[in-house]
Amino acid sequence: MQREAGMSTEAWMALAAGSTVAGNFLILGAAGNVIIVQHAEKHRVTPDFHTFAMAGVPRVLVNLAMSWGWPSVFLPFR
Repeated sequence: MQREAGMSTEAWMALAAGSTVAGNFLILGAAGNVIIVQHAEKHRVTPDFHTFAMAGVPRVLVNLAMSWGWPSVFLPFR
């Protein structure tokens, strides 16, 4: 599939990291987040942006550190 799409391994890794960051950082960053918020509202829980960010921002920071750190340590520089 990778050859058919014409993308390198690095491009696929960047795409995966970017979509993960978007999903963790913003409520609207992933469709699953919207579904969870809708489900929570049915149970009279309304997460706002600040509440979501309190959980999402630390995850994004860890994810960014790993997304940068892992390849720089374990993949050879070209």
